[in-house]
Amino acid sequence: MTSSISGKPIYRSSQKTRRSYTTIDSIIYHVYTAYLFSCNNIKDIICLGFSFGALNASIAPGFSMGPSRSLTEIIQSTPAMFLWSWANLFLFNLHNQRYPAAIAEDALNKPWRPLPAGRLTPRQATRVMYYMYPVMLIISLAVGGLVPSLAEALSCLWYNEWGSAANPFVKNLLNKVGFACFFARPLEVVTGHSIFSGKGVAAIWLLILAAAITTTSHLQDFRDTVGDKLAGRKTVPLVLSDTNARAVAAFGVIGWTYIACPFWETSRIVGAWPWLAGTMMAGNLFRDRSIKGDILTWKMFPLWFMGLFILPFGNKQVWDL
Repeated sequence: MTSSISGKPIYRSSQKTRRSYTTIDSIIYHVYTAYLFSCNNIKDIICLGFSFGALNASIAPGFSMGPSRSLTEIIQSTPAMFLWSWANLFLFNLHNQRYPAAIAEDALNKPWRPLPAGRLTPRQATRVMYYMYPVMLIISLAVGGLVPSLAEALSCLWYNEWGSAANPFVKNLLNKVGFACFFARPLEVVTGHSIFSGKGVAAIWLLILAAAITTTSHLQDFRDTVGDKLAGRKTVPLVLSDTNARAVAAFGVIGWTYIACPFWETSRIVGAWPWLAGTMMAGNLFRDRSIKGDILTWKMFPLWFMGLFILPFGNKQVWDL
C-alpha cells in the first residue's frame, strides 16, 4: 500500500520503529551480559576500591598525596574511578570465565553467568577480551592509572593464562596484587598523586591491606567447594582441609586487624569497627559451614575491610595536617 501523496509505503515508519526497538533491545541485552560477567565482584572489588579512594582522598595529606579533596571534587572524580575499575575488572572476568573448566564450574555454582547460560560463546568472549585491551589502555591514558592497569593485566595473565590459578597459594598472592591495584588507582585518580608520593605512607598501608587479602581471600572459595571439587580445581579449602583453611582465614582476620590498628594509632572508637566486624565474620565462619553460611561470611568480608579503611580517621595527627 502506498500513500496518495508521496507514493511511498505507509508502513516504512513502522519498520523504522521496529528496527529502533530491535537495536535498543540488543544494546540492553549486551549491557546486561557485561554486567553478569562482573556482578559478583561489584561489592568486593569496585565498591571497595571506590570507598578506599573516596575516603582517603578526604585526608590526602595524611598519605602525602596533596591537599584534602572536597566532597564536590570526589563526586566529580567518581565516573573516572568507576570507569577505570570496571574496565579492568571486566577484562579479568573475560579471562577468568572463558575456559571449559571455568564454564563447567560456573554451570554448577553460577549457572546465570553469560557462558554457561549461553548468552555468548567462548570464542565470542575471547574476541571481546582482545578488544578490551586497547579499550583498557585508552581509558587508563585518559583518566590515569596506566601503571596499575599494566600491573593488573600482568597478574591477570599470570593467573588465568599461565597456570597460576591451579596453585591456590599463588592464586592468593595474585589476588593480593589485583586488590592492591584496584585500591591504588581510584585514590590516584581523585588526588592526582602517586601512592608512592612523599614518605610512601599510602604504599605501606596498601601493602598491609594486600597482605590481609592474601591470607583471607580464600573465604570466597568455601561457598564453591562442591563445584571446585567436581571441576578438579585446587583451592585452599580443598588443599589444607576445610577446618585448617577456616583457621588460617580467622587468624588472618584477627592478626591483620591487630597490626593495622597500631599502625594508624587509631582511637578505640574507630578501631572497634574492624574488630567487631572481623570477630562476627570469623565466628560465622565456624558457626555455619553450610553453603548459605559461607555466602554470608563472604558478604561480611567488605564490612571488615571497610572497618580497616576508616582506621586512618581515628588518628589525630592526620586531622592536624
